[in-house]
Amino acid sequence: MRRFITLAGLFIVALALFGRNSSQTTERFTSSSGVFTVSKYKDNIYKISFQPNGYRRNESISDAVILKPEAISRKLPVILRHDSLIVNHRFVIASTFKEGDYRGFKIALHPSEELFGGGERALPLNRRGYHLGLYNKPDYGYGVGAENLNYEVPFLTSSAGYGLFFDNVSKAYVDLGKKNKNILEYGAVSGALDVYVIFGDYKTILHSYYQLTGTQPIPPRWAFGNLMSRFGYTSTAQVTHILAKMTQDTIPVDAVIFDLFWFGDSIKNTLGNLDWVDKNHWPDPKKMIAGFSKQGIKTILITEPYLVEGAKNYEQSLPYLAVDSTGKKPYLLTQFYFGKGGLLDLFRNDAQSWFWQFYKQQMNNGVEGWWGDLGEPETHPADMYHNLKDLGFKRLFSANEVHNFFGHTWTKMLYEKFAKYYPEKRLFSLNRSGYAGTQRYCIFPWTGDVGRNWSGLQAQLPVLLGMSMSGIPYVHSDAGGFAGGNGDSELYVRWLQFAAFTPIFKPHGTALYGVDKTAFSFPSEAALIPEPYRSYAKQAIYLRYRLLPYNYTLGYQQAKNGQPLMSPLYYSYPKDTTANKILNEYMWGKSILVAPIIDKGIKTFTYYLPSGNWYSTLRHHLLAGKQWYTDSCTLTDIPYFYKEGSFIPEDKTLEQAGHYTGNNLNVIYIPSSKPSTYDLFNDDGVSKSSLKDGRYELLHFTSTGFNRKGGTITLSSNHGHYKGQPQQRTIEFTIPLNSQAPFALFVNGKLLKDKNSAWAKDSQHIQYRQGTLHYSFVFSGKPVTLKISR
Repeated sequence: MRRFITLAGLFIVALALFGRNSSQTTERFTSSSGVFTVSKYKDNIYKISFQPNGYRRNESISDAVILKPEAISRKLPVILRHDSLIVNHRFVIASTFKEGDYRGFKIALHPSEELFGGGERALPLNRRGYHLGLYNKPDYGYGVGAENLNYEVPFLTSSAGYGLFFDNVSKAYVDLGKKNKNILEYGAVSGALDVYVIFGDYKTILHSYYQLTGTQPIPPRWAFGNLMSRFGYTSTAQVTHILAKMTQDTIPVDAVIFDLFWFGDSIKNTLGNLDWVDKNHWPDPKKMIAGFSKQGIKTILITEPYLVEGAKNYEQSLPYLAVDSTGKKPYLLTQFYFGKGGLLDLFRNDAQSWFWQFYKQQMNNGVEGWWGDLGEPETHPADMYHNLKDLGFKRLFSANEVHNFFGHTWTKMLYEKFAKYYPEKRLFSLNRSGYAGTQRYCIFPWTGDVGRNWSGLQAQLPVLLGMSMSGIPYVHSDAGGFAGGNGDSELYVRWLQFAAFTPIFKPHGTALYGVDKTAFSFPSEAALIPEPYRSYAKQAIYLRYRLLPYNYTLGYQQAKNGQPLMSPLYYSYPKDTTANKILNEYMWGKSILVAPIIDKGIKTFTYYLPSGNWYSTLRHHLLAGKQWYTDSCTLTDIPYFYKEGSFIPEDKTLEQAGHYTGNNLNVIYIPSSKPSTYDLFNDDGVSKSSLKDGRYELLHFTSTGFNRKGGTITLSSNHGHYKGQPQQRTIEFTIPLNSQAPFALFVNGKLLKDKNSAWAKDSQHIQYRQGTLHYSFVFSGKPVTLKISR
C-alpha cells in the first residue's frame, strides 16, 4: 500500500545548480512504477509526464499547448519521495495507478479545498465531491444536475492556489473526492499521461492557461448582434416572411441561421446532401442570400460530419469514412438517429479536403458563417477506428482514444481552410464540442439541446460560468430553450434577458410545426411572440445592441489579455466568503454585475453586492457593497449593476452590429473615490489581422477619482487608424452624482457652468436631470478633460 504524503509535511528547498546543458528542458524522476518527466514552461507552470512501466499506448495526440518549455538552468523545485512527486513545495501527486482500462494520477487534496471548471456541467461551480466523466456527449432536454454534456475540458482550478490541465484526448474521468474525499483521481483509457500544474490565484491561473493554449481571436463584430435561428426554417418564403416581421417590429437582426432543412425536406435520411436539393422550397438560394446581404444580414448554414445512405454524397464519401477494426471497410452505423451511414474521418487530410469543397461551394453563394453539429461525435462506437497518419502516427486509433479530439480537429480544419482562402476575414464557427485550445480556432460553442423549461434556464449559469473558467470564452445557450416546452412566454423573456449578458445572443428552439406535429413547437423570433411579451423581449434585444461597444471591447480584451467575458463572483472577489457561495450572479466583463431572474413568477428578488459601491440600473443610484438587498421586480426588469469607477460605453444608434461605427456614443461613468481607466476598442469589425497590424483605435478614458469636491475625467485616443473610421464622434458623458448637484463644470480648463447656472434649463449639450449630469460634445481625437467641482 502506498503512503500518501500530506501537504502539511512538505518543507523542501530547491538547490540552485548551474553548469547544466542550456538546451535541457526536462528532469527525470524514477519511481517503482515508472518514470516522471518534469518541464518548466513559466515560473508558475510545470508539465509532469508519467511513463508507466510497460505502457505502450502513450501517444501525445493533443495540440492544445502552444507554449514551449524553458531551458533548465537550475534544479527544478521538484522531489520524489516514497513514489510521490512533490512540486513547488506543496503540490503532491500522491501516486499513480492502473485500474481496469484506466491509468492515471492520484493527487492529495486539502480538507477545505474547492475545485472549479472541467467544462460543461449543470452542477454547482464547486465540483468537489463529484465524479466527472471526460467524454463529450449530448444530453437531450437536460436541466439542472446534468453532470456530463457536449464539451468537457480537463482543466480545473483549485482554491488551494493551483490549476490542473490533464492533456489527454481519450475517454477519461476525474474524480474530485467522491471515491476518497482526500484524493483527486484522474484516469484515461489511452494516451500520454500529462498534467500541467499552474500556480497562482484564480486570475493568474486562467491567464497562464491562456498562455499555454491561446486566446480566442476577435470575432466578426456582427457576431455580437441578434442571430435569428430556429429548428428550423423550411423554405425561402418562410424565412423571408419572418425577417419581414422582425423588420416591421424594428427588431434588429445580424444573421440568419439555417438548420438541416436547407439540404433536405425531412429530419432523417438527408445528412450528406450538403446542397440545396429541394428546389421547390429553395428555388434560388444564391438570390435569397444576396437579398439578406443587402439588408446587412449574414447567412449561416449547419453541417454535420455524418453521411447517411441515400444522401447525395454518401457513395462519394466512402473512401473518407472512419473504418472498422480491419482498417479497410467503412464503419456502417446502424443505430444512428438520422439514418444508417458513416462518420467522416476528419483526422485525415484527404477527408478534410473532400469535406471543405462543400463549404467553399456555399461560400461562393454568399454564406458567411458555419454551424457544426453532432461533433462530439454524437454516435461514436468504441469499435470504430480512425487513421492518424497525417498527425504522425502509424497505427489505427479506436474511437475512445480520440473521441474528445474530434470536434477540435473539425473546428481547426475549418479555421485553417478558411484562413487559406479568406486570409483577411474572421471566421464565425458554431460547434457544440471541442477540446482545450479549440478557442484559438474561433469556436463559438452552444450548450447543446437544453430543455425549454425553467430547469433548463437555471442550468445555464453553472454551465456557462464553468466553461468560461475552463478557458472557453464564447460559450452560450439556445436562448429561450430548445427541447420540449409548453409555450411559456415568461420563460422566453427571462431567457433573452439573461442572454443579453452572454457572449453570443442566439434565440433558437424547436419550431417544426407541420414537419413533426409530435414535437412541441414555439417560435424563437421575438416578432412572433404575443404581446406584452414581445415588447419585453424587444427591450432585451435593444439592450444587447446598446451595449455593443462594451461587448465588442470584451472581445478585444479576451484576444489580447485572455480576460473572460463571463466570470463567477469568486473569480473577482476570492476573499469574499459570501460572494464565493453565490451561484445566480456573475460578472459580465469587469464592470457589470448581472443577477438574472431564473425563476417563474418572481415579484421580488434578493441579491448580494460585493465590496465597493454599485450603481443599480433599477433604483438609479449607488448602493454600498458587502450587503444583501431586496427589490421588487416586474417582467420588464433586468437586474444588473455597474461597478464604481467603471466607464460603460453604449451605442445610441441601435444599428445592426455589422453596421456599427461608434460615431454616436453614450459613456456612463460611475463615480468612485479611486482612480480608474478604461480603453474602448474600435476597428473595422471584419479584418482578421487588425490587432496584429495595429489597425484599430483605443479611446482611453481616465478618472482621477471623485470626492466631495468633485473630480476629473479625461478622454484621449491612441490615434490608431482603420478602414471606415469616423473622423469625429458625438459622445455624451452620463455621470450619476446621487443628487449632489455640481456647482461648476470645466471642459479643457474652460468654465462652462458655475454655481449660479440653472442646470435644468440649459442647452442640449449640458443637462442635469434627476441627479445625473449629461454632457455632449464632438470628439475628433484631441484630448478632452471634464472637471466637476462641487
